[in-house]
Amino acid sequence: MATPDTKTENRAQLRDLKRRQILDAAKRIFAEHGLEAATMREIAAAAGCTTGAIYPLFPAKEEIYAALLRESLENVEAAVLSSLAQARQDGEKLKAAAHAWFDYYAARPAEVSLGLYLFRSDSRPGLARQGLGRDIDRELNDRLRQSLDGFAACLRRLGQLSDSLTEIETASLFAHLLGLLTAHHTGRLKPLGQEAPALLDHHLDALIARLQWE
Repeated sequence: MATPDTKTENRAQLRDLKRRQILDAAKRIFAEHGLEAATMREIAAAAGCTTGAIYPLFPAKEEIYAALLRESLENVEAAVLSSLAQARQDGEKLKAAAHAWFDYYAARPAEVSLGLYLFRSDSRPGLARQGLGRDIDRELNDRLRQSLDGFAACLRRLGQLSDSLTEIETASLFAHLLGLLTAHHTGRLKPLGQEAPALLDHHLDALIARLQWE
């Protein structure tokens, strides 16, 4: 006979499995229809469940989107922290962390689109700022900054930077990484005869040299 603890554990495992199925299905639906046009009914159908099974876990589709973003940021932070632990000098640490961040998203283009809100259903050209609600946006923005803390610590020590300069250099490196990822995933570097990892190394070497010189 199953004990109360076993029953509780089984329910928790079933809940986690159902949550995973919903998240995986939602990622496919968001990629196909965009956040705005995606419906809970479509997500439920893709997950093989009813909408009634989704609402106790995710009250709205924005909560599902946020969970996917949160998971992505947690995973990339873990990859960065692992790379930092394997390097010794701050310059080596910065390069290892930047490549770990790039490699994570280079292997997962859907997560790049997810993070940049590129899953859109309208026909408007270009990129547009989009959010999930004030509270969720604030939480995810804090999570993004936390995922970049490893970069910030290395940059601060390399250049003996103030808080404000550390923020600027961290944001600059983040923007460079996003630009490389975009060019990499769209194949725009091939006509130039360049590869993103080599360009990242070139940028990091120049950045480290500048910080140490200054």
